[in-house]
Amino acid sequence: MPALDAARFRDADKYASYLNSVAGRLRSDLAWENLRGLLPAECSGLRALDLGGGTGAVSVRLARMDFAVVLLDSSEEMLGTARKEMVANDVADRIALRHADGNRLHKLFDAEIFDLVVCHNLLEYVEDPGAILRSIAGIVKKDAVVSVLARNRAGEVLRAAIKSGDWKLAKANLSAETVVDALFGEPVRVFDRAGLARMLTQAGLGVVAEYGVRVFSDYVDSKALDDEAYRRIFDLEFTLGAQPQFAAIARYSQLIARRSSALATPGT
Repeated sequence: MPALDAARFRDADKYASYLNSVAGRLRSDLAWENLRGLLPAECSGLRALDLGGGTGAVSVRLARMDFAVVLLDSSEEMLGTARKEMVANDVADRIALRHADGNRLHKLFDAEIFDLVVCHNLLEYVEDPGAILRSIAGIVKKDAVVSVLARNRAGEVLRAAIKSGDWKLAKANLSAETVVDALFGEPVRVFDRAGLARMLTQAGLGVVAEYGVRVFSDYVDSKALDDEAYRRIFDLEFTLGAQPQFAAIARYSQLIARRSSALATPGT
């Protein structure tokens, strides 16, 4: 398998620009709306970890709900951008920034201290996704919520066939462990939904909800949408992503889990 390199995220400005595009906004907004439906109405006093949280979009939203948030990321550049977002949104007092590698979770935090962990678009870039999930299971409380968002292999098959017209690549993607990321041009890991769910279960995290993120919008012209058009696309994507037959072919899979009583050994 090609080496995975998270150093690409030193280019925080490029990544932030992507998050402001229609595709980036849909990925963030859909994943957030899926997660928000499983969060308690009262979040004051609860602790959340935004793992690989990058520029802080999720952390800011969680802080607005009164979570005490730890944003952990291995990129100083990303954390610098996140710090600006925290200040601009007046939530800096509710978000603590940690510059560290996600592989060290079990050494960075005590057991069972978080009520929520968000792990969006991180597993694609680590050497051992299962180890990350086991470490997450060790630092969350019983019944805590864990949201995982990762690239869906089936979505990459369709993207190659429809968007690129590369049918040979589309066929190869059916069994590929990695694909080339369109933004940075580097290898990125892909997952099938069943395999991702199995990893969560093996880590001691029981899946309670599954969604697809970006079912169709990658294949339509969405570069210049007004607010009303964006809302209509979002509404349809949100509806389709909750239905298994459409979620199966989305670009991203989002699995939301709760910690079960039987845990794997953290970090193993």
